[in-house]
Amino acid sequence: MKSKTVRKSSLEKLKQDLIKGLISKKIAVIVFVLFFICGIFIVKDYGAGADDNYERVTSLVNYVHVWGPLMRASEHESVRVIAENTPELATYEDRYYGVALQSITVLAEHLFGFRLGTRYFFLIRHIFVFFNYFLAGIFFYLILRLRFGESVFPLLGVLVFILSPRFFAEAFYNIKDNLFFSWMVISGCFVLRWLEDRRARFYILAAAALAVAINTRILGLSLLLLACAFAAIIAIRQRMGFLRVLGRPLALFGLTLAFWILITPFLWLNPINNMVATFDFFLNVVEWDGVHLYLGEMISRHVPWHYLPVWMGITIPIPYIALFVVGAASTAVNAIGWIKRRAARPNELDRQHLYDLFMAALFFCTLFGFIILRISMYNGWRHAYGIYFPFIYIAVYGLSTAINYLTKKHVALRRIGLCAVTATFAYLLGWICVNHPYQYAYFNVIGRQVAERNFELDCWEVSHTDLVRFALAYDDRPRITISGLEKHAFMLTEEERTRAILNIYIETDYYLQNTSIPYAERTPPEGFEELKSIKVDGMIISALYKRIGQ
Repeated sequence: MKSKTVRKSSLEKLKQDLIKGLISKKIAVIVFVLFFICGIFIVKDYGAGADDNYERVTSLVNYVHVWGPLMRASEHESVRVIAENTPELATYEDRYYGVALQSITVLAEHLFGFRLGTRYFFLIRHIFVFFNYFLAGIFFYLILRLRFGESVFPLLGVLVFILSPRFFAEAFYNIKDNLFFSWMVISGCFVLRWLEDRRARFYILAAAALAVAINTRILGLSLLLLACAFAAIIAIRQRMGFLRVLGRPLALFGLTLAFWILITPFLWLNPINNMVATFDFFLNVVEWDGVHLYLGEMISRHVPWHYLPVWMGITIPIPYIALFVVGAASTAVNAIGWIKRRAARPNELDRQHLYDLFMAALFFCTLFGFIILRISMYNGWRHAYGIYFPFIYIAVYGLSTAINYLTKKHVALRRIGLCAVTATFAYLLGWICVNHPYQYAYFNVIGRQVAERNFELDCWEVSHTDLVRFALAYDDRPRITISGLEKHAFMLTEEERTRAILNIYIETDYYLQNTSIPYAERTPPEGFEELKSIKVDGMIISALYKRIGQ
């Protein structure tokens, strides 16, 4: 009788879990649909970043290198002009940067005969960034579904992914760093499947996705190396022969390099030498010799060891950091038991612990790699955005650990925990809406105490586009001159571009100033007065000054 009761209870619990899983899956679909619709409507609200045009030119150079002969024979003069006036890839200064993904946006321009207005082809690029971020969200959800099964945690993970203020904003304009983050997530999904499934299709999918990530940023190589290391460790634990231990990692490594060469035109010219030159270039990062604001001082690209932990500590929501700590601690505790179980059952492949350990290894290897190798960074921690992928995975794991622990203690505690999670998401959603479209200037409650005086608030001056539009609306003259306009006119309409004229500081009507300089220097220039400032959480992230007596 007792056995039947237990069996009935287990079946009832299984039924409830399945119902919850189906409900959460449907809600996840609704969340993704709403996110996509919202993204398409608001993408136009974001200005152009400082690197927008540089990235477009680099993608044009690579595109013309491949399709140049066809373009020069085109019947459209605009296409021929582009082909004839684009620099050669072999001597181009940014030839080491991969732009395989961005070449898709150039193809879109090509289809319109390169006759689109400036605003439109940059808008295409911004939509493309958002589409990749949206796609990465789906793959992150799939990873969590594989790990947590039919539960509510994959849905909560999607909300963590979407409601990350800085990443939310940069998903609409950062065509380098956010694109890399997106493909770290996508390739990470395929790598995890490859680790547990030896079928050929996962070799191809993992290698192709890894090649795209590496092409976007060379740091994607870290994911490939970690995947190979895990595959070798699994083979050793399963007491396979020497050839089997090395076979899978070498196969993935070789296939990934083949795909990387295939989608990187610069490597076609001389694969071995140019590959070595690319690694050397990114290890030294010799092309950037500027300075940037960190802890109140202007420093070079050679950052101190604490640079990445500090930036992450002040720009990631505090609840996410707390959940990450819980998840990391739980992973460390469980790792010991997992290793012991595998010693007794070497052929067992525990998906849950495999995923947790892999993500923990990816995070800490990346973190310590940046610290130990002193990898160059500037303008925040955007060069290390790939690390946010394992971070939010571990945070979701920490959330599941905390909720399950509270459930065992008392049902009421579980409800309190879920209420706290709901309040966190509600707050972040509200903050994102209130501060639209300047979410990239988000600092958590700790960061806000020190950010204005010590850190860059809008390093790419994306908000300057709105200040230019304000000046055009304020001043009804047919032409006005603005100093500092050159990087921020790309998202203006043709009419706005004809009215706003770039000029040097001493002769300009208006002056744009950002917050990438020391706090003491953020004062109106001589002969100017503040006309408009943009604030986030009371901090001025950029300002527009008008010449006195104009």
